[in-house]
Amino acid sequence: MWLFDIIKNGTLVDNQSYLVHQGILTNMRLGESISLNTKSKGQWNNLNNDESALWIFLNSVSREVEKTLNENKADTLILFNDEDYEHNTEGGFIGVTGTDARNFNLSTGNLIGFVKRGDYSLKISSRFGDAFLQYIIADADGFLELENIGGESHADGYEWLLAYLWNIKFRRAYRLGLPKTYITKNDRISRVRGTIDAVDYFRNKTSGKYLCSYREHSYDSPATSLFIKAYEAVEHYSFCQRTRNVYNAFLTANQGVKRSRQEILRTPYFTNPFYNDYNVLIDLSKQVISQRGSDFDSQHDSSAFFFDISMLFEYFIRKLIKRDGVRLFSKFEQRYEIPAGAPRNYMRKLEPDLVFESNGGLYVFDVKYKAFDRKFGVKREDLFQLHTYVGQYGNGASIKGCGFVYPISEELWASLKLDKTQGLISDTIRQQRQDIPFHVLFLKIPSASENSEALQSGSFVRMMSKSCSDFVSTFKRICGS
Repeated sequence: MWLFDIIKNGTLVDNQSYLVHQGILTNMRLGESISLNTKSKGQWNNLNNDESALWIFLNSVSREVEKTLNENKADTLILFNDEDYEHNTEGGFIGVTGTDARNFNLSTGNLIGFVKRGDYSLKISSRFGDAFLQYIIADADGFLELENIGGESHADGYEWLLAYLWNIKFRRAYRLGLPKTYITKNDRISRVRGTIDAVDYFRNKTSGKYLCSYREHSYDSPATSLFIKAYEAVEHYSFCQRTRNVYNAFLTANQGVKRSRQEILRTPYFTNPFYNDYNVLIDLSKQVISQRGSDFDSQHDSSAFFFDISMLFEYFIRKLIKRDGVRLFSKFEQRYEIPAGAPRNYMRKLEPDLVFESNGGLYVFDVKYKAFDRKFGVKREDLFQLHTYVGQYGNGASIKGCGFVYPISEELWASLKLDKTQGLISDTIRQQRQDIPFHVLFLKIPSASENSEALQSGSFVRMMSKSCSDFVSTFKRICGS
């Protein structure tokens, strides 16, 4: 197999390390090593076998994408615009170290997506599959359906995920009804409305009509045209057929008005806070129409889409728990800061993912999308971070419990024998002379091949729903909720 094909076909997934040594690619998740093809002596260079070009591509992606992420996160990452949903990944898209295309190490983190430059492309997939991504996006926004949510070929990149996210947000926003704006009209009418043009009245007082300027609600706006254009860009995806009726409603409201591409891409936000969901849709619609997530090098034919899967998973877990009646603090509701020892009294913010009151005290948890280490457990730096959270929050309240939430594959779930404990590993930590229950909770992710019969029939959704229900039950049990 050519390295050219491996890096573009979804073999590489998040939170992994891939070692290529003398043309042999190894990774614990892949199981068997892959022997990479090499150019034969005297063979002409082509896209597949040009190792020098591939090596340059991998290194440039590593450098330039990280630079773009650092300089312009807001426009580079495809995000939900939610108060509890924020980018928190420190690392870049990939890390590459080594000497050449036959001897290097490639590491991935919490970002998934793809990068294309000229004839070369690189895709980092979710280690739990595309069905998992579709599920947590749809479920978090309340539009999970038991019928088939997959079944399409998503081999070319992650444009489909942007389309799927857009379609969910389109449907969510429409729950508010068609967005209305005030427009100013100038008409000659038989009854006075708004302000009358006095000069015109004296000139034409025998006509029985008055030239009036007045404001009225209208469904037609640049936003309406923007949403229509965005839908037409993604309607070839089967999942968009479910919102065809919404598209038709916007077509009717638009009344055949034609606007230029430049005009609709300048669509402003709605000032009425009632339509905030439509403002989220405005941002996504512009990205859909532009058909690019990040043009990270304008001098080359390049494009990219990046999704912070850890941020998406945290958003999903928060919604899952809140939906079952647990009142989580906003991440900005009770924020602590600690001195950083820096000039000008700079303070570092402490923002654990899940904080709530129960049993007369606080519970503090962090959501980690990282791969759980079956031998060593939680990573060292994450444990230190949790102890800092507990120490600071414990200054103002009694801490009744703390810990972490991880997604976990069915295989690892079985290996750790988590059925016996309902997906829970518990212990005790000691802080401020107090013994505090410490828990690691796991959400089991069902296995599902993208072309499997299980996915097509909707059984993945049912299995995932069952995992979520079991997770929430265990969570509420240990927290006494």
